[in-house]
Amino acid sequence: MNSSNLCILLIDDSALFIHRIKTLLTERYNDSLSIATAGCYEDGLTMFALKTPHLIFLDINLPDRTGIDLLMKVREKNRHVKIAMLTNNDPGEYYETCMRLGADYYVEKSMGFDSITGITDEALESLVKQK
Repeated sequence: MNSSNLCILLIDDSALFIHRIKTLLTERYNDSLSIATAGCYEDGLTMFALKTPHLIFLDINLPDRTGIDLLMKVREKNRHVKIAMLTNNDPGEYYETCMRLGADYYVEKSMGFDSITGITDEALESLVKQK
């Protein structure tokens, strides 16, 4: 499995949430993925350029700009990366906006842990198919 190393970028200003997702993914996938993290829009953009991730989990509420701004920026540069928007808000509030702007998934944080592994599974599978 190691040849298909999936790179995931987690962008969220909650250190606890990042820690929980990192732990979840590391325990489940061991060495088949690498995880980069960022806590704000600026760092997210920098890490995106450095890592060229296959999958991004992107919080809508970032301290410096919105995740929706970052979604638009990333989509300008890369049409192929999978983007999952994360929200604590009413699940429907930004759903249509995010999907219209190119998000692949929309995850309600409180309920979303199962969907996070599901999304990661899908990304891994499509990566294996591309090889």
